Amino acid sequence: MAVAGEKLTKSFAGVRVLDGVDISLEKGEVHALLGANGSGKSTLVKILTGVYQPDSGTISVGDRVLPAIDSPYEAGGLGIAVVHQEAPLIDTMTVAECMALFRGYPTSGAGRIRWRSLHDQAAELLGRFRLQISPRQLAGKLSPAERALVALIIALDQVKSGVELLVLDEVTASLPESQAAMFLERVGEIAKAGTAILMVTHRLAELHGLAQRVTVLRDGRVVHAGPAGALDDDGLVAQMIGTKERPASRAVQGASGVVRQLWQAVGARPADGRGVQADDAVLTVAGLKGEALDGVSFAVRPGEIVGVAGLADSGIAELPAILGGMRARRGGTIRIGPRTLPTRVEPSDAIAAGLAVLPADRLRNGGIGTLSVADNVVLPQFDRFWHRRGSESAVLREVISGFDVRPPSARILFDKLSGGNQQKALLGKWLLTRPLVLVLDDPTSGVDPGAREKIFEVLRDGAREGLGILFFSTEPEQLAAICGRVLVLKDGKVATELSGATLTRESVSQWCYA
Repeated sequence: MAVAGEKLTKSFAGVRVLDGVDISLEKGEVHALLGANGSGKSTLVKILTGVYQPDSGTISVGDRVLPAIDSPYEAGGLGIAVVHQEAPLIDTMTVAECMALFRGYPTSGAGRIRWRSLHDQAAELLGRFRLQISPRQLAGKLSPAERALVALIIALDQVKSGVELLVLDEVTASLPESQAAMFLERVGEIAKAGTAILMVTHRLAELHGLAQRVTVLRDGRVVHAGPAGALDDDGLVAQMIGTKERPASRAVQGASGVVRQLWQAVGARPADGRGVQADDAVLTVAGLKGEALDGVSFAVRPGEIVGVAGLADSGIAELPAILGGMRARRGGTIRIGPRTLPTRVEPSDAIAAGLAVLPADRLRNGGIGTLSVADNVVLPQFDRFWHRRGSESAVLREVISGFDVRPPSARILFDKLSGGNQQKALLGKWLLTRPLVLVLDDPTSGVDPGAREKIFEVLRDGAREGLGILFFSTEPEQLAAICGRVLVLKDGKVATELSGATLTRESVSQWCYA
């Protein structure tokens, strides 16, 4: 046995995310770790690589039994290497320079970099894996598979004592299948040389002929462990998501009226001055193309909550960025109400036309931590409230009270709020712009259950007032609970549309993983 975890338990803020997990990783074996989002996979990986320490349980490395691995540095010393989905490369540096950031720059006695030695060392390292890449190649010019392979080499090179365990954390998620095959071929060779490999993946097809054993997590517990061939793909998906059908609750009635009150405080409805009729689509997308998207078409009508699901390589991350003007599109049309957007769109153009995006990364792209809640909420309409403190105070009261932002102060710094309260404040910020359509990119990620339900309440209320909502989520259960329709993206296209009786968390997962 190379590495094992026994009875590993971990909780965050009183919520148990790992509950007595056992896993055994053997030398020369590829072991697949599967589970839906929120199952505990990432927490387990971070415990095995020293990022987190377990609350209880033990970790065995060779003949050593440890209560915890205290740091990634200690993990490296124990022979544990990890490759993440995002390669640790800097696009403006050469491959050799990126490698040197981790292994060190060769220098002369005077402290000058010995560039020839640097390139020779990188070439020797690349040659071990038969990679036909020049050490002088800029990292930004590498293909996705080449980036992943260079990241793999860097990780293995950091473990000087011999690699006991190689952890691959969703490394192939952003790779085209043909390039993923090239990467996995090298992984198989490493395993055959005697290294234990823990492979976290959502692509079940990759396991065939590669993985010897599989462990499936659900709700922080091991629900299946055994030979890779013991269950077919449908059986593995069933273990990942469970088999109990949960009825979808997609009605918009019973809302609290907070959105209407907010818009009344602003003094206008979303459609005012935008030429939108009651039966018009508020968002029409036709033949949309981007880096990953390849001809996506759909429409959102007033009062609809339309969900979007898909795995990392489906183009799902690109779609909200293109709609909001944060990323350029390569083809297709976008119409907001009666207005067709030009090919080159700035975020301000999308906002002016009536589309607002609540981004996935609320701290980096959503709010400004060093500004107050008040400044964050009114920022998109700063000119509207300039020297109008009475109007500003009125709308801030509606956001803080109606959306239950805690603590209930507009003057507190944004970064002092919890994740859920930050998200509620940002939701109020974008609803204040009176959009025709609101795009939400995984809005409940890292949000506590109480804040999540409040967000859902506001969205249902907005839909009742005629707001069109496009709801992106990695949680099939949430999509089934709040959406009237769900579009599943695959390979850059809409693979299917689920609605009515066909819209369940199980059906969303089946279409994503199949």
